[in-house]
Amino acid sequence: MSADPTTLPTPGSADTATARPPFPPALMERVGFILGMVKGGGEAICMRALAPLQLPVKQYGLLTVLATEGPLSQQELAEWVRTDRTTMVAQIDSMEERGWVRRERNPGDRRAYLLKLTPSGKRIQARAAQIMDRAEDDWLGSLNERERRQLLSLLSKVAVDVGRPMSDHR
Repeated sequence: MSADPTTLPTPGSADTATARPPFPPALMERVGFILGMVKGGGEAICMRALAPLQLPVKQYGLLTVLATEGPLSQQELAEWVRTDRTTMVAQIDSMEERGWVRRERNPGDRRAYLLKLTPSGKRIQARAAQIMDRAEDDWLGSLNERERRQLLSLLSKVAVDVGRPMSDHR
């Protein structure tokens, strides 16, 4: 294989000196394609890493928000992580069944519930956070620390912009 990480041998070729890019060059110029490849690869790495805990990546994210932001209503959590209500109910039901979260009456609004991590939920989230740190190192292994911070900064700007209502876009 070529020493250049951006090229791969041509499939079916016995000559490994004949190399081509890992993806079609025309697609490598499309941000959406690159983001899709990165997202899919990263999810696969994280899913494998969390498999021993039997913790889906989405639930890890929800547990992390609850661990760092305190109790939230199901609606607040769904809006914040941009998940539809049906999906959120299923995720919370699953985590509640496993003893990781509990629904408690909101003292400020007796009609609503707050989601709180249980001690078991706090433990699984802390273990998963360590696993995810290692998975992210694997996922972003080709980037140095400065490049990782830059990538996070740039993607954060795009994510915030994409999340705005259409009328708010520049």
